Amino acid sequence: MKNIFLSAIVATATLASCSTVSSILQNTFPYTATVLVTAGSSANVQLSNISVAQSINQITDSGANVKDIRVTNATVSVDSNSSMGMFSSVKIYISNGGSNETLVASRESIPDNVGSSLSLDVNSSQKFDKVMKSGNVQAKMVYVLKKSPTSDVSVKTSIGFNSVPVK
Repeated sequence: MKNIFLSAIVATATLASCSTVSSILQNTFPYTATVLVTAGSSANVQLSNISVAQSINQITDSGANVKDIRVTNATVSVDSNSSMGMFSSVKIYISNGGSNETLVASRESIPDNVGSSLSLDVNSSQKFDKVMKSGNVQAKMVYVLKKSPTSDVSVKTSIGFNSVPVK
């Protein structure tokens, strides 16, 4: 009898911990995309690059279990040989295959001496459920350069999302 009772407690604890871990993974998830700013890109004009990325279904394999997906943080970074100070402004949009394009984060008037990583101002009021669950997510970086780069620069965007479990 003790063995059955002990087994029931262990099974319940295991299921509860798996559920908790699953809930944490589904409630906060990262999204990264990389775009390339090519050497000789024009300065002082608005440019853009698109990077195909992953939807929440591809990231957690359970997009149906979450709702109210919102941005919590966003950063852009370049390799250590470059500086984010090369940009005058940066805006990050996500869309589902080019439609429903929505601003995720941005930064204007970027200082010259900012370093290789920059935190962006996030659009935390917008819900991204339709886009992130679509299965065809694209990230678009719209930017203005202060001067034309002499070599290609890889720019990594990292966006943190938060969600609520569906009950």
